Amino acid sequence: MAATEAQLTGLPGVAVLSLAPGVSNGVNGLLNTYLDEVPLLLISGQHPADRLPFTVRQGFNIEQLVTPCTKWQARLTAGMDVPSVIGKAVDEAMSGRPGPVYLEIPDGVATNPAVTDEAAAEAAVTRLRARWLSGPAAQAVNPAAVSELAARLETAQHPALLLGGRRRRVTPAAVAAFSAAFRVPVFTSSRQKGVLGADAPWYAGTFLNGRLEQELLREADLVVMIDPEAFDFYNKPWCFDAPAVAVTDEAFTEWMNPFAAQLVAAPGPVLDELTARGGGASRWQPADVARYRTTVRDALLPPGAATFSVAHAVDAALAAWPRDGYLTADAGFSKPLIAMLSEPDLPDHFLASNALSTMGYSIPAAVAARRAGAVPVLGFLGDGSLLMRATELMVGAADGIPGVFVAIMDRALTQIEVKQERRQLRTVGAALPPVQCAQLAVALGIDGSDVDNAGELTAAVAKGLQGDRPVLIGAHVDPAPSRTLFELLRG
Repeated sequence: MAATEAQLTGLPGVAVLSLAPGVSNGVNGLLNTYLDEVPLLLISGQHPADRLPFTVRQGFNIEQLVTPCTKWQARLTAGMDVPSVIGKAVDEAMSGRPGPVYLEIPDGVATNPAVTDEAAAEAAVTRLRARWLSGPAAQAVNPAAVSELAARLETAQHPALLLGGRRRRVTPAAVAAFSAAFRVPVFTSSRQKGVLGADAPWYAGTFLNGRLEQELLREADLVVMIDPEAFDFYNKPWCFDAPAVAVTDEAFTEWMNPFAAQLVAAPGPVLDELTARGGGASRWQPADVARYRTTVRDALLPPGAATFSVAHAVDAALAAWPRDGYLTADAGFSKPLIAMLSEPDLPDHFLASNALSTMGYSIPAAVAARRAGAVPVLGFLGDGSLLMRATELMVGAADGIPGVFVAIMDRALTQIEVKQERRQLRTVGAALPPVQCAQLAVALGIDGSDVDNAGELTAAVAKGLQGDRPVLIGAHVDPAPSRTLFELLRG
Protein backbone atom coordinates (compact mmCIF):
# COMPACT_ATOMS: atom_id res chain seq x y z
CA MET A 1 0.00 0.00 0.00
CA ALA A 2 2.77 2.43 0.89
CA ALA A 3 4.63 1.77 -2.36
CA THR A 4 1.48 2.28 -4.43
CA GLU A 5 0.85 5.58 -2.69
CA ALA A 6 4.42 6.64 -3.51
CA GLN A 7 3.97 5.77 -7.18
CA LEU A 8 0.77 7.79 -7.46
CA THR A 9 1.44 10.83 -5.23
CA GLY A 10 5.11 11.57 -5.84
CA LEU A 11 6.02 11.32 -2.16
CA PRO A 12 7.95 8.50 -0.50
CA GLY A 13 5.68 5.90 1.04
CA VAL A 14 5.85 5.38 4.80
CA ALA A 15 5.17 2.06 6.50
CA VAL A 16 5.33 1.89 10.31
CA LEU A 17 5.55 -1.69 11.58
CA SER A 18 5.91 -3.16 15.02
CA LEU A 19 9.20 -4.75 15.97
CA ALA A 20 10.14 -8.32 15.00
CA PRO A 21 6.87 -9.97 13.77
CA GLY A 22 5.57 -6.73 12.31
CA VAL A 23 8.66 -6.35 10.15
CA SER A 24 8.90 -10.04 9.28
CA ASN A 25 5.31 -9.96 8.05
CA GLY A 26 6.17 -6.95 5.90
CA VAL A 27 9.22 -8.41 4.17
CA ASN A 28 7.27 -9.52 1.09
CA GLY A 29 5.97 -6.00 0.51
CA LEU A 30 9.40 -4.58 1.27
CA LEU A 31 11.10 -6.81 -1.30
CA ASN A 32 8.48 -5.86 -3.90
CA THR A 33 9.22 -2.18 -3.21
CA TYR A 34 12.97 -2.74 -3.47
CA LEU A 35 12.85 -4.61 -6.78
CA ASP A 36 10.43 -2.12 -8.35
CA GLU A 37 12.64 0.76 -7.11
CA VAL A 38 9.99 2.73 -5.24
CA PRO A 39 11.04 5.24 -2.53
CA LEU A 40 9.76 4.23 0.89
CA LEU A 41 10.57 4.73 4.56
CA LEU A 42 10.17 1.58 6.63
CA ILE A 43 10.02 2.47 10.31
CA SER A 44 9.92 -0.02 13.16
CA GLY A 45 10.32 -0.05 16.88
CA GLN A 46 12.97 -1.89 18.84
CA HIS A 47 13.62 -2.86 22.44
CA PRO A 48 15.71 -0.38 24.45
CA ALA A 49 19.40 -0.77 23.68
CA ASP A 50 20.31 -1.64 27.28
CA ARG A 51 17.79 -4.53 27.29
CA LEU A 52 18.04 -5.81 23.72
CA PRO A 53 20.97 -8.23 24.32
CA PHE A 54 18.93 -9.99 27.02
CA THR A 55 15.55 -10.00 25.26
CA VAL A 56 14.27 -13.32 23.92
CA ARG A 57 10.60 -12.73 23.22
CA GLN A 58 10.43 -10.72 19.97
CA GLY A 59 14.12 -10.00 20.30
CA PHE A 60 15.72 -9.95 16.85
CA ASN A 61 18.26 -8.06 14.78
CA ILE A 62 15.75 -6.38 12.46
CA GLU A 63 18.35 -4.34 10.60
CA GLN A 64 20.13 -7.52 9.55
CA LEU A 65 16.82 -8.92 8.25
CA VAL A 66 15.99 -5.92 6.04
CA THR A 67 19.48 -4.95 4.86
CA PRO A 68 19.39 -7.08 1.65
CA CYS A 69 16.21 -5.31 0.46
CA THR A 70 16.82 -1.72 1.59
CA LYS A 71 19.20 0.93 0.25
CA TRP A 72 20.16 2.41 3.62
CA GLN A 73 19.59 1.72 7.30
CA ALA A 74 19.86 3.78 10.50
CA ARG A 75 19.07 3.37 14.19
CA LEU A 76 17.96 6.47 16.06
CA THR A 77 19.63 7.16 19.41
CA ALA A 78 18.97 9.55 22.28
CA GLY A 79 20.27 13.04 21.54
CA MET A 80 20.36 12.45 17.74
CA ASP A 81 19.06 15.19 15.42
CA VAL A 82 16.00 13.19 14.39
CA PRO A 83 14.63 15.63 11.74
CA SER A 84 17.99 15.59 9.98
CA VAL A 85 18.06 11.79 10.03
CA ILE A 86 14.58 11.75 8.47
CA GLY A 87 15.79 14.18 5.80
CA LYS A 88 18.79 11.96 5.11
CA ALA A 89 16.53 8.92 4.89
CA VAL A 90 14.25 10.62 2.36
CA ASP A 91 17.22 11.71 0.26
CA GLU A 92 18.62 8.18 0.27
CA ALA A 93 15.23 6.75 -0.72
CA MET A 94 14.83 9.12 -3.66
CA SER A 95 18.37 9.54 -4.95
CA GLY A 96 19.94 7.51 -7.76
CA ARG A 97 17.86 4.39 -8.19
CA PRO A 98 15.00 4.99 -5.72
CA GLY A 99 14.14 2.37 -3.14
CA PRO A 100 13.20 1.66 0.49
CA VAL A 101 15.25 2.70 3.52
CA TYR A 102 14.96 1.51 7.10
CA LEU A 103 14.76 3.52 10.33
CA GLU A 104 14.78 1.76 13.67
CA ILE A 105 13.41 3.68 16.64
CA PRO A 106 14.03 2.12 20.08
CA ASP A 107 11.41 2.69 22.75
CA GLY A 108 13.41 5.24 24.70
CA VAL A 109 13.91 7.43 21.63
CA ALA A 110 10.38 7.08 20.30
CA THR A 111 8.86 8.43 23.53
CA ASN A 112 10.96 11.63 23.58
CA PRO A 113 9.06 14.90 23.02
CA ALA A 114 8.79 15.87 19.36
CA VAL A 115 10.09 19.15 17.98
CA THR A 116 8.12 20.23 14.91
CA ASP A 117 8.44 23.09 12.43
CA GLU A 118 5.28 23.14 10.30
CA ALA A 119 6.64 25.65 7.76
CA ALA A 120 9.83 23.64 7.21
CA ALA A 121 7.84 20.43 6.89
CA GLU A 122 5.55 21.94 4.23
CA ALA A 123 8.54 23.27 2.29
CA ALA A 124 10.15 19.84 2.37
CA VAL A 125 6.98 18.18 1.09
CA THR A 126 6.76 20.63 -1.82
CA ARG A 127 10.41 20.06 -2.75
CA LEU A 128 10.15 16.28 -2.56
CA ARG A 129 6.96 16.12 -4.62
CA ALA A 130 8.52 18.26 -7.35
CA ARG A 131 11.68 16.15 -7.30
CA TRP A 132 9.90 12.82 -7.72
CA LEU A 133 7.37 13.96 -10.31
CA SER A 134 9.89 15.87 -12.40
CA GLY A 135 11.73 12.69 -13.44
CA PRO A 136 15.32 12.78 -14.63
CA ALA A 137 16.95 16.18 -15.02
CA ALA A 138 16.93 17.63 -18.52
CA GLN A 139 19.85 16.38 -20.59
CA ALA A 140 21.43 17.59 -23.79
CA VAL A 141 21.08 15.52 -26.92
CA ASN A 142 23.89 13.02 -27.45
CA PRO A 143 24.84 13.64 -31.13
CA ALA A 144 26.65 10.31 -31.49
CA ALA A 145 23.64 8.36 -30.24
CA VAL A 146 21.28 10.26 -32.52
CA SER A 147 23.53 9.69 -35.53
CA GLU A 148 23.91 5.96 -34.90
CA LEU A 149 20.20 5.42 -34.41
CA ALA A 150 19.36 7.58 -37.42
CA ALA A 151 21.68 5.49 -39.58
CA ARG A 152 19.98 2.28 -38.49
CA LEU A 153 16.50 3.74 -39.06
CA GLU A 154 17.46 4.91 -42.56
CA THR A 155 17.90 1.31 -43.69
CA ALA A 156 15.44 -0.60 -41.47
CA GLN A 157 12.35 -1.60 -43.41
CA HIS A 158 10.50 -3.03 -40.40
CA PRO A 159 11.68 -1.24 -37.24
CA ALA A 160 9.85 -1.53 -33.91
CA LEU A 161 9.99 0.54 -30.71
CA LEU A 162 9.75 -0.99 -27.24
CA LEU A 163 9.24 1.15 -24.12
CA GLY A 164 10.49 -0.45 -20.90
CA GLY A 165 11.96 0.47 -17.55
CA ARG A 166 10.72 1.22 -14.06
CA ARG A 167 10.24 4.95 -14.64
CA ARG A 168 8.96 6.99 -17.54
CA ARG A 169 11.81 8.21 -19.77
CA VAL A 170 9.76 9.60 -22.67
CA THR A 171 6.53 11.58 -22.93
CA PRO A 172 3.41 10.31 -24.69
CA ALA A 173 3.69 13.19 -27.16
CA ALA A 174 7.30 12.29 -28.04
CA VAL A 175 6.41 8.63 -28.63
CA ALA A 176 3.37 9.50 -30.76
CA ALA A 177 5.36 11.92 -32.89
CA PHE A 178 8.32 9.55 -33.36
CA SER A 179 6.15 6.56 -34.27
CA ALA A 180 4.22 8.62 -36.83
CA ALA A 181 7.38 10.15 -38.35
CA PHE A 182 9.15 6.80 -38.77
CA ARG A 183 6.09 4.53 -39.15
CA VAL A 184 7.17 2.39 -36.21
CA PRO A 185 4.91 -0.03 -34.28
CA VAL A 186 5.19 0.67 -30.54
CA PHE A 187 5.16 -1.98 -27.82
CA THR A 188 5.21 -1.16 -24.12
CA SER A 189 6.20 -3.24 -21.13
CA SER A 190 3.51 -3.73 -18.50
CA ARG A 191 5.00 -0.90 -16.42
CA GLN A 192 4.87 1.53 -19.36
CA LYS A 193 1.32 0.77 -20.46
CA GLY A 194 -0.56 3.95 -21.35
CA VAL A 195 2.44 5.95 -22.59
CA LEU A 196 0.91 5.53 -26.05
CA GLY A 197 -2.87 5.31 -26.14
CA ALA A 198 -4.62 2.37 -27.76
CA ASP A 199 -6.29 4.68 -30.30
CA ALA A 200 -2.92 5.60 -31.81
CA PRO A 201 -2.45 3.89 -35.21
CA TRP A 202 1.04 2.66 -34.29
CA TYR A 203 0.16 1.21 -30.89
CA ALA A 204 0.93 -2.52 -31.04
CA GLY A 205 0.24 -3.50 -27.43
CA THR A 206 2.08 -5.04 -24.51
CA PHE A 207 5.45 -6.75 -24.76
CA LEU A 208 6.00 -9.67 -22.37
CA ASN A 209 8.70 -11.36 -24.45
CA GLY A 210 6.28 -14.17 -25.16
CA ARG A 211 4.94 -16.06 -28.15
CA LEU A 212 2.14 -13.76 -29.28
CA GLU A 213 4.46 -10.82 -29.98
CA GLN A 214 6.33 -12.95 -32.51
CA GLU A 215 3.42 -12.52 -34.92
CA LEU A 216 4.61 -8.99 -35.63
CA LEU A 217 8.22 -8.99 -34.44
CA ARG A 218 9.29 -11.92 -36.64
CA GLU A 219 9.21 -9.40 -39.50
CA ALA A 220 11.23 -6.78 -37.61
CA ASP A 221 14.75 -5.97 -38.76
CA LEU A 222 15.47 -3.49 -35.92
CA VAL A 223 14.07 -3.21 -32.39
CA VAL A 224 14.79 0.04 -30.55
CA MET A 225 14.37 -0.53 -26.82
CA ILE A 226 14.00 2.39 -24.39
CA ASP A 227 15.33 1.46 -20.93
CA PRO A 228 14.93 -2.30 -21.53
CA GLU A 229 15.24 -3.62 -18.00
CA ALA A 230 13.93 -7.18 -17.93
CA PHE A 231 12.16 -6.75 -14.61
CA ASP A 232 8.73 -7.25 -16.16
CA PHE A 233 9.60 -9.47 -19.15
CA TYR A 234 9.62 -13.25 -19.14
CA ASN A 235 13.06 -14.58 -18.20
CA LYS A 236 13.91 -16.02 -21.59
CA PRO A 237 15.82 -15.12 -24.77
CA TRP A 238 14.31 -12.39 -26.95
CA CYS A 239 11.27 -13.59 -28.85
CA PHE A 240 12.64 -11.89 -31.99
CA ASP A 241 15.76 -12.29 -34.14
CA ALA A 242 16.24 -8.65 -35.16
CA PRO A 243 19.15 -6.66 -33.73
CA ALA A 244 18.16 -4.84 -30.54
CA VAL A 245 19.46 -1.35 -29.77
CA ALA A 246 19.14 -0.14 -26.18
CA VAL A 247 18.77 3.57 -25.37
CA THR A 248 19.23 4.42 -21.69
CA ASP A 249 20.09 7.63 -19.86
CA GLU A 250 22.54 6.01 -17.46
CA ALA A 251 25.14 3.26 -17.38
CA PHE A 252 23.57 0.09 -18.75
CA THR A 253 23.24 -2.85 -16.37
CA GLU A 254 20.96 -5.20 -18.32
CA TRP A 255 22.70 -8.49 -19.13
CA MET A 256 19.79 -10.88 -19.59
CA ASN A 257 19.90 -10.69 -23.40
CA PRO A 258 22.33 -9.43 -26.07
CA PHE A 259 22.16 -6.02 -27.76
CA ALA A 260 23.64 -4.95 -31.07
CA ALA A 261 24.31 -1.52 -29.58
CA GLN A 262 23.93 0.22 -26.22
CA LEU A 263 23.48 3.97 -26.45
CA VAL A 264 23.82 5.99 -23.25
CA ALA A 265 21.67 9.03 -23.92
CA ALA A 266 18.50 10.67 -22.64
CA PRO A 267 15.77 8.81 -24.56
CA GLY A 268 13.35 11.75 -24.76
CA PRO A 269 15.73 14.20 -26.47
CA VAL A 270 16.96 11.42 -28.77
CA LEU A 271 13.43 10.69 -29.99
CA ASP A 272 12.67 14.40 -30.34
CA GLU A 273 15.78 15.03 -32.43
CA LEU A 274 15.11 12.04 -34.66
CA THR A 275 11.51 13.14 -35.16
CA ALA A 276 12.67 16.59 -36.18
CA ARG A 277 14.96 15.05 -38.81
CA GLY A 278 12.31 12.65 -40.12
CA GLY A 279 13.01 10.02 -42.73
CA GLY A 280 13.43 6.31 -42.40
CA ALA A 281 12.76 3.44 -44.76
CA SER A 282 9.93 1.72 -42.87
CA ARG A 283 7.48 -0.26 -44.96
CA TRP A 284 5.05 -0.82 -42.09
CA GLN A 285 1.46 0.36 -42.50
CA PRO A 286 -1.08 1.05 -39.73
CA ALA A 287 -3.09 -1.85 -41.16
CA ASP A 288 -0.22 -4.20 -40.24
CA VAL A 289 -0.42 -3.10 -36.61
CA ALA A 290 -4.22 -3.33 -36.55
CA ARG A 291 -4.04 -6.82 -38.05
CA TYR A 292 -1.58 -7.92 -35.36
CA ARG A 293 -3.77 -6.61 -32.56
CA THR A 294 -6.77 -8.46 -33.98
CA THR A 295 -4.71 -11.64 -34.24
CA VAL A 296 -3.69 -11.40 -30.58
CA ARG A 297 -7.23 -10.83 -29.44
CA ASP A 298 -8.61 -13.68 -31.52
CA ALA A 299 -5.95 -16.03 -30.17
CA LEU A 300 -6.82 -15.24 -26.56
CA LEU A 301 -10.58 -14.98 -27.17
CA PRO A 302 -11.39 -17.42 -29.99
CA PRO A 303 -14.47 -16.18 -31.89
CA GLY A 304 -17.48 -18.36 -31.21
CA ALA A 305 -15.98 -20.02 -28.14
CA ALA A 306 -18.71 -21.28 -25.84
CA THR A 307 -16.57 -21.50 -22.71
CA PHE A 308 -16.02 -18.88 -19.98
CA SER A 309 -12.23 -18.94 -19.70
CA VAL A 310 -9.90 -16.78 -17.62
CA ALA A 311 -9.31 -14.64 -20.71
CA HIS A 312 -13.05 -14.22 -21.27
CA ALA A 313 -13.50 -13.17 -17.65
CA VAL A 314 -10.74 -10.58 -17.92
CA ASP A 315 -12.17 -9.21 -21.16
CA ALA A 316 -15.71 -9.08 -19.76
CA ALA A 317 -14.58 -7.09 -16.72
CA LEU A 318 -12.54 -4.72 -18.89
CA ALA A 319 -15.61 -4.09 -21.06
CA ALA A 320 -17.09 -2.07 -18.19
CA TRP A 321 -13.85 -0.34 -17.22
CA PRO A 322 -13.18 3.20 -18.52
CA ARG A 323 -9.76 3.38 -20.15
CA ASP A 324 -8.80 6.43 -18.09
CA GLY A 325 -9.37 4.43 -14.90
CA TYR A 326 -6.84 2.50 -12.81
CA LEU A 327 -6.10 -1.22 -12.87
CA THR A 328 -4.29 -3.42 -10.38
CA ALA A 329 -3.22 -6.89 -11.48
CA ASP A 330 -2.18 -9.63 -9.09
CA ALA A 331 0.45 -12.21 -9.90
CA GLY A 332 -0.80 -15.49 -11.25
CA PHE A 333 -2.35 -16.91 -14.37
CA SER A 334 -4.52 -13.87 -15.13
CA LYS A 335 -1.73 -11.27 -14.93
CA PRO A 336 -0.32 -11.65 -18.47
CA LEU A 337 -3.85 -11.81 -19.86
CA ILE A 338 -4.72 -8.53 -18.15
CA ALA A 339 -1.52 -7.02 -19.53
CA MET A 340 -2.30 -8.15 -23.07
CA LEU A 341 -6.02 -7.30 -23.10
CA SER A 342 -6.15 -4.02 -21.15
CA GLU A 343 -5.58 -0.72 -22.94
CA PRO A 344 -5.20 2.19 -20.49
CA ASP A 345 -5.11 5.60 -22.12
CA LEU A 346 -2.82 7.16 -19.50
CA PRO A 347 0.58 6.25 -18.02
CA ASP A 348 0.86 4.94 -14.45
CA HIS A 349 -2.71 3.62 -14.51
CA PHE A 350 -1.71 -0.07 -14.69
CA LEU A 351 -0.28 -1.22 -11.37
CA ALA A 352 1.30 -4.61 -10.75
CA SER A 353 4.09 -6.29 -8.85
CA ASN A 354 6.57 -6.40 -11.69
CA ALA A 355 10.04 -7.52 -10.65
CA LEU A 356 8.92 -9.67 -7.70
CA SER A 357 5.58 -10.64 -9.28
CA THR A 358 4.18 -11.60 -5.90
CA MET A 359 0.74 -12.87 -5.10
CA GLY A 360 -1.28 -10.84 -2.63
CA TYR A 361 -0.57 -7.52 -4.37
CA SER A 362 -3.81 -6.41 -5.98
CA ILE A 363 -6.08 -5.78 -2.99
CA PRO A 364 -3.71 -3.61 -0.92
CA ALA A 365 -2.51 -1.80 -4.05
CA ALA A 366 -6.07 -1.03 -5.15
CA VAL A 367 -7.07 0.18 -1.68
CA ALA A 368 -4.00 2.41 -1.53
CA ALA A 369 -4.60 3.75 -5.04
CA ARG A 370 -8.17 4.66 -4.14
CA ARG A 371 -7.02 6.33 -0.91
CA ALA A 372 -4.55 8.36 -2.99
CA GLY A 373 -7.39 9.69 -5.12
CA ALA A 374 -7.32 7.29 -8.07
CA VAL A 375 -10.81 6.95 -9.61
CA PRO A 376 -12.11 4.46 -10.54
CA VAL A 377 -10.10 1.41 -9.50
CA LEU A 378 -10.61 -2.12 -10.79
CA GLY A 379 -8.54 -4.84 -9.14
CA PHE A 380 -7.93 -8.31 -10.60
CA LEU A 381 -6.80 -11.28 -8.54
CA GLY A 382 -7.06 -15.05 -8.41
CA ASP A 383 -8.74 -17.14 -5.75
CA GLY A 384 -5.34 -17.95 -4.23
CA SER A 385 -4.51 -14.27 -3.76
CA LEU A 386 -8.01 -13.64 -2.46
CA LEU A 387 -7.52 -16.23 0.27
CA MET A 388 -4.20 -14.57 1.17
CA ARG A 389 -5.44 -10.99 1.37
CA ALA A 390 -9.25 -10.97 1.71
CA THR A 391 -9.20 -9.35 5.14
CA GLU A 392 -7.55 -6.24 3.68
CA LEU A 393 -10.83 -5.51 1.90
CA MET A 394 -12.03 -4.51 5.35
CA VAL A 395 -9.61 -1.56 5.25
CA GLY A 396 -11.50 -0.15 2.29
CA ALA A 397 -14.82 -0.89 3.95
CA ALA A 398 -13.82 0.82 7.20
CA ASP A 399 -12.69 3.94 5.34
CA GLY A 400 -15.69 4.00 3.02
CA ILE A 401 -13.42 3.58 -0.01
CA PRO A 402 -15.14 2.16 -3.11
CA GLY A 403 -13.41 -0.16 -5.53
CA VAL A 404 -14.25 -3.21 -7.60
CA PHE A 405 -12.33 -6.45 -7.12
CA VAL A 406 -12.74 -9.26 -9.64
CA ALA A 407 -11.54 -12.60 -8.29
CA ILE A 408 -10.91 -15.17 -11.02
CA MET A 409 -12.16 -18.36 -9.40
CA ASP A 410 -10.70 -21.44 -11.08
CA ARG A 411 -10.21 -23.43 -7.86
CA ALA A 412 -6.46 -23.77 -8.32
CA LEU A 413 -3.09 -22.09 -8.30
CA THR A 414 -3.33 -22.55 -12.05
CA GLN A 415 0.07 -21.31 -13.12
CA ILE A 416 1.79 -23.65 -10.67
CA GLU A 417 -0.49 -26.51 -11.66
CA VAL A 418 0.17 -26.03 -15.39
CA LYS A 419 3.94 -25.90 -14.84
CA GLN A 420 3.81 -29.13 -12.85
CA GLU A 421 1.84 -30.80 -15.64
CA ARG A 422 4.24 -29.54 -18.34
CA ARG A 423 7.14 -31.15 -16.46
CA GLN A 424 5.13 -34.35 -16.17
CA LEU A 425 5.04 -34.07 -12.39
CA ARG A 426 2.24 -35.05 -10.08
CA THR A 427 0.19 -31.96 -9.26
CA VAL A 428 0.75 -31.16 -5.59
CA GLY A 429 -0.43 -28.28 -3.45
CA ALA A 430 -2.21 -26.42 -6.26
CA ALA A 431 -5.88 -27.26 -5.66
CA LEU A 432 -8.05 -24.70 -3.84
CA PRO A 433 -11.48 -25.09 -2.27
CA PRO A 434 -14.53 -23.50 -3.91
CA VAL A 435 -15.26 -20.07 -2.44
CA GLN A 436 -18.47 -18.06 -2.74
CA CYS A 437 -17.56 -14.39 -2.91
CA ALA A 438 -21.08 -13.23 -2.04
CA GLN A 439 -20.88 -15.04 1.30
CA LEU A 440 -17.32 -13.90 1.95
CA ALA A 441 -18.32 -10.31 1.24
CA VAL A 442 -21.03 -10.45 3.90
CA ALA A 443 -18.46 -11.55 6.46
CA LEU A 444 -16.14 -8.70 5.43
CA GLY A 445 -18.85 -6.03 5.48
CA ILE A 446 -18.74 -5.26 1.75
CA ASP A 447 -20.89 -5.97 -1.30
CA GLY A 448 -20.35 -9.17 -3.25
CA SER A 449 -21.66 -11.46 -5.95
CA ASP A 450 -20.78 -14.54 -7.98
CA VAL A 451 -21.08 -14.88 -11.76
CA ASP A 452 -20.31 -17.56 -14.31
CA ASN A 453 -20.68 -15.79 -17.66
CA ALA A 454 -19.39 -12.70 -19.45
CA GLY A 455 -22.65 -10.76 -19.52
CA GLU A 456 -23.22 -11.01 -15.80
CA LEU A 457 -19.62 -10.08 -15.06
CA THR A 458 -19.69 -6.96 -17.25
CA ALA A 459 -22.93 -5.85 -15.61
CA ALA A 460 -21.61 -6.50 -12.10
CA VAL A 461 -18.42 -4.52 -12.72
CA ALA A 462 -20.34 -1.62 -14.26
CA LYS A 463 -22.66 -1.49 -11.25
CA GLY A 464 -19.76 -1.74 -8.81
CA LEU A 465 -17.86 1.12 -10.43
CA GLN A 466 -20.85 3.36 -9.78
CA GLY A 467 -21.13 2.36 -6.12
CA ASP A 468 -19.75 3.87 -2.95
CA ARG A 469 -18.55 0.66 -1.25
CA PRO A 470 -15.97 -2.01 -2.02
CA VAL A 471 -17.39 -4.78 -4.22
CA LEU A 472 -16.03 -8.32 -4.51
CA ILE A 473 -17.10 -10.26 -7.61
CA GLY A 474 -16.27 -13.92 -7.99
CA ALA A 475 -15.88 -14.86 -11.67
CA HIS A 476 -16.20 -18.66 -11.72
CA VAL A 477 -14.40 -19.77 -14.88
CA ASP A 478 -13.73 -22.96 -16.79
CA PRO A 479 -10.07 -23.84 -16.08
CA ALA A 480 -9.71 -26.20 -19.07
CA PRO A 481 -8.65 -23.54 -21.67
CA SER A 482 -5.86 -22.33 -19.37
CA ARG A 483 -3.46 -24.95 -20.73
CA THR A 484 -3.90 -23.59 -24.26
CA LEU A 485 -3.63 -20.00 -23.05
CA PHE A 486 -0.38 -20.74 -21.23
CA GLU A 487 1.09 -22.20 -24.42
CA LEU A 488 -0.04 -19.16 -26.42
CA LEU A 489 1.49 -16.72 -23.97
CA ARG A 490 4.72 -18.41 -23.01
CA GLY A 491 5.36 -21.43 -25.18
